[in-house]
Amino acid sequence: MKSKILLLCAVLIGILISPALMAQDDEYYRPDSLRKDNVEEAEKPPVERRELVEKKPLAEFKDRPFVDRLRLGGSFGLSLGTVTNINLSPMAGYELTEKLVGGVGVTGMYYKSRYFGFNEFYYGGRGFLMYSIFPMVNVIAELEGMNVEVDTFKKYDARKWIASPMLGASYSQPLGARFIKAVHFTALYNFNYNNQLDDYGNNISPYGSPFVFRITFL
Repeated sequence: MKSKILLLCAVLIGILISPALMAQDDEYYRPDSLRKDNVEEAEKPPVERRELVEKKPLAEFKDRPFVDRLRLGGSFGLSLGTVTNINLSPMAGYELTEKLVGGVGVTGMYYKSRYFGFNEFYYGGRGFLMYSIFPMVNVIAELEGMNVEVDTFKKYDARKWIASPMLGASYSQPLGARFIKAVHFTALYNFNYNNQLDDYGNNISPYGSPFVFRITFL
């Protein structure tokens, strides 16, 4: 009798604990409970690779094309009233080096004075060298030839060529244009001024002074 009771108790205990064992087995064999040896890495957004591109240096001065070294411009002046003075001087320059510019120009001047009764026309040309000693300061050497009216013992209102070697400096303000690189405020001294005389000892320089002041675009 006791053995039957013990057997019945064992069966009941088995029935009671069997669902728990089954649940434990299910938990054990759940796929998400398995230990993963290889853990998948989280997806990372692609990183843009920026390669360092070396900037090409500017072309060496000697390799610059002709048009990039060319300068065009000139100077002009206008004065009206008792004294009329019209001055037009187109110029062209070329950068020989990074600091040295050489060029030529032509000049036409009309001068009229009601007080003295002058009515004259001057024309000529010039060659120049401009050297930059500082970023905005230049030394300028110029040789100008002008054809002017002159009175001689033989003839009034004759014409004569005079040469004016000049030296001076300019203060330059960059403009950044293609051909007109800067505006130059120039002061020059004419070393031949005192020798530019007619037969009567009158000075025939069209500038009226050994000092020549210009505003030039070049």
